[in-house]
This record gives sequence, C-alpha cells and structure tokens, in this order.
Amino acid sequence: MSENQPPAPPPPRAKTRGFLSLQQKFLVGVGIIFLSFSLIIAFLIYSYEKSLLEEAAHEKSEMVIAAVEASRNYVQEVLRPKMYELLGHNAFVLEAMSTSYVGRAVGDRFKESMPEYQIRRVALHARNPASEPRPVEINLIKFFAANPQQQSWKGIVRIAGQSSFLHSRPVYFSQECMHCHGRPEDAPKALLDLYGRERGFGYQPGDIAGITAVSIPVDLALAKIKDRAIAIFGISLFGLSLLYLGICFFFSRVVVHNLRDLLDIFRHGLRDEKELQLLTEAKAKDEIRELTAGAQVMVAHLRVTRQQLEDYAGNLEQKVAQRTEALKESQHRLEEKVAARNQELHTLNTIAELITQAMNLTDILPKVLRQTSKLIPARGAAIYLLRGTPPCLELQCQDNAGQLITQMPIDTQACRSLPDEEVTDLTSSLLEAACGRMSFFACEEEHNCLNVPLICRGKVMGVMTFVEVDFQEITPERRELLLCVGQQIGITIESLQNVEQLVNSKDLLQSVFDGITDMMVLLDRNLRIKMVNKAYLQHYGVALGEVLDQPCPSAAVAPGCPLSPESLKEIFHSKKPRTEEVKTGNAGNGEIFLVHYYPIIGEKEEVASIVGYIKNITAEKQVEQRIQRAEKMAALGQLAGGIAHEINNPLGVILCYTDLLKSQLADFPQGLQDVGTIKKHARNCQRIVADLLEFSRGQETEPLLAQLNSTIEEVVQMVDHQFRRQHCRIDLDLDPRLPQLRFDVDKMKQVFLNLLMNASQASKDGQGIIRISTRYRPEARQVQIVFWDNGAGIPPEIMGRIFDPFFTTKKTGEGTGLGLSVSYGIIKDHGGDIQVESEPGQWTRFTIVLPLEAQE
Repeated sequence: MSENQPPAPPPPRAKTRGFLSLQQKFLVGVGIIFLSFSLIIAFLIYSYEKSLLEEAAHEKSEMVIAAVEASRNYVQEVLRPKMYELLGHNAFVLEAMSTSYVGRAVGDRFKESMPEYQIRRVALHARNPASEPRPVEINLIKFFAANPQQQSWKGIVRIAGQSSFLHSRPVYFSQECMHCHGRPEDAPKALLDLYGRERGFGYQPGDIAGITAVSIPVDLALAKIKDRAIAIFGISLFGLSLLYLGICFFFSRVVVHNLRDLLDIFRHGLRDEKELQLLTEAKAKDEIRELTAGAQVMVAHLRVTRQQLEDYAGNLEQKVAQRTEALKESQHRLEEKVAARNQELHTLNTIAELITQAMNLTDILPKVLRQTSKLIPARGAAIYLLRGTPPCLELQCQDNAGQLITQMPIDTQACRSLPDEEVTDLTSSLLEAACGRMSFFACEEEHNCLNVPLICRGKVMGVMTFVEVDFQEITPERRELLLCVGQQIGITIESLQNVEQLVNSKDLLQSVFDGITDMMVLLDRNLRIKMVNKAYLQHYGVALGEVLDQPCPSAAVAPGCPLSPESLKEIFHSKKPRTEEVKTGNAGNGEIFLVHYYPIIGEKEEVASIVGYIKNITAEKQVEQRIQRAEKMAALGQLAGGIAHEINNPLGVILCYTDLLKSQLADFPQGLQDVGTIKKHARNCQRIVADLLEFSRGQETEPLLAQLNSTIEEVVQMVDHQFRRQHCRIDLDLDPRLPQLRFDVDKMKQVFLNLLMNASQASKDGQGIIRISTRYRPEARQVQIVFWDNGAGIPPEIMGRIFDPFFTTKKTGEGTGLGLSVSYGIIKDHGGDIQVESEPGQWTRFTIVLPLEAQE
C-alpha cells in the first residue's frame, strides 16, 4: 500500500457473539460477589436470631422441667415413704405414690394456665396408655439409653405438623423404684390389681424409665425471623446494587476507555485486508485478547516484511539480517510494553477495588500508595493532602520515603506566577504539584524525585511524591497513567471527604433537632415512636431506649401526652397538616399544649409517618388570662365607679328621710321598726357603694419597710381565737431568711385576712387545716407566700371567675364578691402576682409572688 494514501478508517466494531467482554466479565464477577455477600449476611442474621430464640425457649422450658422434677422428687422422697409408713409397705395410692402420674398431673394443670406449653412424662411399655411416647420421644429415649452421659437434649423439631422447641431429660430407675417396677412378686397388690403383671416390671436400678419433655411452639417466631432476614437481604442487596452501579461507572471510565484508546492505535496502524479481518475476529473476544491479537498481527506483519526483503533484495542479506534483528528487538519491546500495560491495568483494577472497599481516608491511602508504587520504579512514596484555610499540604502516609516535609503552607497566589525553569528543591516541587502540574527534580545525593498532583474536577486535593525515581523509565505513557491515577485518587478523596461532611451534617441536624426546646416526636404508620428530641425525654423524665418503638400516646411511657389517637387517624385519612390545642390534667394544675401534626407522604402517596410538634403554651395562656382579667377589672372598675356615684346620692336622700320619719312616727312603734329596717338596708347599700368606690378608684399604696413574716403572724393572732372555736387549725412555716420588704402593711393585712376567711369558710367542719408558708428565692429575686387549705376546693368551671368583681359562691347577704378582686388589685399594685390551684374536694392553694425589684 502506498505511503501517500490516507489511512483507512477504523473498521466497525463487531458485535459480541458467544464471548463476554472484559468489562462484562468483571461486572458479572462483582455482581456474584455482592449477591453472595447479601445472602451470607441474611443467613448469619437468621442463624443468630434463631439461636437467641432457642436460648430463650430453653430458659423457659428449664424452669418448667425443674418444677415438674421438684414435684416428682417430693413424691419419691417425702410423700411415698410417708404413705408407706401410714398405710403399710404393700399399699399403693396412685395419686400420691406414682411419680409418673404426679408428673403428668402437674403437667396437665400447668397446661391449663399456659396452653402453649406441652409437658409430657412418657416411657416405653408404659402402664398408662397416656404415657406412651410419640415417634420423636421414642428416638429420644433410645438416644439417652445409648448415651447415658447425656443429661438433657434440646432442639427444634416438627410435632403435629408444626415447629416446636423440645427440651427433654431422661428419667432413670432408682433402688426405691424397684418395689413397683422390679419383680411383680414384690409389687403392692393394689398396683397389680390396677395395671396387671405384664407392663412396667423387670427393670434394674439405673435403667432408663422414660423422659420428661417440654415443647413450646415456635412457628410464629421462626416466621418473623425469616421475614427479618429477607428484609435485611433486600436492604443489603439494594445498597450493594447502588455500589455496583458506581463500580460499573468507574471501571468503564478508568479501565475500558484506556484499553480502547490502546486498541485504536492498532486499528489505525493496520491497513492490510487480512490483518483487518484478524483484528475484526479478535473483537468478538474481550479487550485483552483483542490487544494480544493485535500484537500477533504486528508480529506476523514483521515476518512478512522480512520475507519480502529476502525475496526482493537477496544481495542485501546482511542488511536484511540486521533489520530483522532490529525488528525482533522491537517485537520484544512491544511484548514488554504489553506486559507492562497489563500490569498497569491490573494495578488500576486493584486500586478501584480498594476504593470501593474503603470507608475513610486513613484506611485507603496507605493501600493505594503501595499499589501505585508498583507502577513506578522508585524507592519509596508518600501522599500529601491539601487542607485548611489558608491551604496547607499535610503528610498523611509514606512508604520507605525517608525524611519528608510533614507540613507545608501553600500560597495559591504563587500558582499564577510559577517560573518555567527547572525546580531544584522539594518545596518548589511540592508547590508546583499543588498548583496542578507534575514536577520532577533531583534531590538527596543526585536521586531524582517526582511529585504528581491529585486532582478532582480541576481542583487539587493533594500530592503524591515518589523518591529515587529513574526518569528514563517515566515515559509519556507512564506520565499519562500517573495523571489518571492521580485523578482517580483525587476523586476518591473528594468522595470520602463529602461522605465525612454528610456524616457531620447529619450530626449537626441531630443537634439542631435536640436543640429545639419544644417537644418533637416522629411516629410510624403503626403509631409507634421512631424518634423524639431531648425536650420530650426531659419533659416526661424517660430515656430514649424506653420510648423507641413504643405506642403513642402511652400512659405507661409518657402520662399526659397531648397527642390524640383520633387526630392521628384523621391525619392518615386526610393527608393534611393539623393543629389543635390540647389541655391535660385538671383545671387547677393542668397544662395546655399547641400540637401541630405534619404528615410525611411516601412513594405510594400514603402517609408513611407523622411528625408531632408539641409546644407548651400554659404560660402564654396564663398571661393571656391575666391580661383579660386586668382589662375586665379595669372596665368593671369604671362601670362600678359610675354606678356608685349615681346610687350614692339617692341613698343619702333615703337616709335623710328615714331620720325625718323617725321623728314623725315617734308614737307609732310598728312604723319606727319599719323605718329602722329601711335605714339598715340603706346603710348596707351605702357600704357596698363605698366598696365599689374604693374598688374603682383604688387607694394610693403607702409602702413602708416592714417584715412580711411579722405581718402574717399579726393577722393570724387576730383570727386565731375565732378559728379555734371553729376547730380550724393554722400551721405556719415561715422562712426566717425573708428580707425586709417595702409594702403597704394595712393593705397586705387585708389580703391575708381575705384569704384566711375564705379558707376557713371552705374548710371541713371540725377538721379544717390551713397552712401558711413563706419562701425566699434569691436566685429568682422573689418572695413567695402560699395559703393552703383542705377545704372543698374550687370547681374547674368557675376557676377563671373567682377574681371577677361581685362573683361569689356564698349565700345572698353573706358576701359582696369583692374580696378576691380587691386582693388581686392590691397584689398587682405591689408589682406581684397571685395564682390559684385546686383539686375539687381535696384542697386549694393560693400562691402570692412579690418581686424584689418592685420592692427596691
């Protein structure tokens, strides 16, 4: 073929027929390994859980057998000798002297309370047909007879068509048993009358009498274990499938593409039709065989060329011989190159396998370094990673590389002005490699060193250093190979760093989840708890292990949980978020929660789980009630003031006229009595009007420095005599650390007196107890006064109205309903707060809090 003719286009790739390519062989092998791994994991988990099941069943059956054996020993050692002593040696009472009968009777009664347990006492040639063994039990009796050293046998067997755990122990005849099981002549007459002489005799001490067996059905448990093993197999197979796809991608990009580039060299270099035909036939095989076929074609081409030279230039035999020798040398070199390339491919495959197996950089880098060292004729090697801000090269691992720099800061600005001249020191070479260029330099007694950048998507992730390198061996092909290896390692470094960042992000998200001060809970479709935050655990005082996989709401795990089963069911039906306000406990000391339900929709457009966000709004509700109460009292105060002024003037006129009527009706006693009644009730109205004016206007508070404990004691002394006559006891628990406070003593006495009188009137007849306590809370800068009584309590429906003006539960004429409302205003004037808690029929507690800041 003429040299001036253009090269022929590459032949079309033949379709694979009957042979697998290198990539297909590799991927099929990896797939088989992954599938085998998933099967092994599922099998191991199934075996482990089955062993746990057998162990649990063995512990239960051991207790049952021990109980049966204890009853049998009691009959044999205590009850039977006593019966002989009482009835004579020839007497026989089946229910009291037969250990077999007693053991079987105990088993029957045990089965009534626990029907899943089957307890059997069986023997060969038993006198009682109910004690005849089943096939499995016959085999066990033969087993113990052949192996007298065995004390028990346990395992899972098929009984009556279902799998059961069977635990059995042998029973042997002792000397005491020979009276009934030895010779018939020695047996009690009652025994012979009951069972005859044919069965149950002729035994010797030490012979096996039968077995005691306990069986527990385990079909359901084994089915659950199988389901879990299958689920784990599916999950692991899914994860390994994703990994398999990644291997497919990397193997195709790293190995197959390079092989095809090499094969294109042969395809473009072969022009003879016969050679092209040979290469086309080789395509039906894998890439390595195709590469070998290309080499063989080239060798054959050289041989043909040699023959042509001998034919056309017979007189140039010597030159032809030299040329032939050169061609042989070329062939040898080509074979060496092919072998080297095969070694390189093998190394690349090994590196790819290491990358898929590693979980962190600490594990993968030393292994990758050792494999890469096989490609380069060098004494040792090391790997640096580029980390930190500003960036710095840090030595991660080395292999026989001697003394190297452990850390080196990198100036990224210097990469823009790198000199073109040859580098002469390790620092400059590392900087050049950190900037993305392969660097050579001579170091350490004229030994050469080589630095290869580790790059991923144009970003330098690190540097790989080789020490004492033979530069003559670093051909352009090896440079390209080193750059490819560097890119592969760079990709791996970035991937593992990204995985590490994802793990850190997960931990951060978990911290954020736990950092939410309100309670959060994640429920699955079965309304079982899958996750909660720390606020939930702290609120209910439980540990994470106590609530996971528990039903919610659950009174045992989280009493008073505001999540509603009806609302959760509605979420599954509507698939929409829901918000509701839930109140727990009673009206006096309960809590109020704002509950948000957020459904999580799965792939099948069904609710897969529900997130519950629970916010405690008790304090907000209390503040809201206080604001409403203050606004109501302000409005009522204005209204009361206006009404009082309008009523007060007519009352004055009425009283004036009653005085005039008294002087005019001096001789009319009945009229004077009627006028007195009118005056009395007018005075009552005038007193109520005065209270209204005082409530509406409010008297100016005159705080003085005084001792709160002394004020309480003075009020108690005022009512002590009256309360004693009513058999009402007052207990004082006053904190001596209470500092002196500034408050209006008379008004505060009025508050304390109102609370004491209300407590006395609500207390039980003859059994009234009132407790008054004070506490100094320096950490909160507060003083707390508590009035507690064991009276009838306050019904929940009126709890929110007790501080309203004119609201009273007393009979008409016994109270105005202004006591607590006036007390509330006095406490508010002192910058404090008053709260009430009550358990109807049990107790009532008023708590007054005075802040020290207001006193100062």
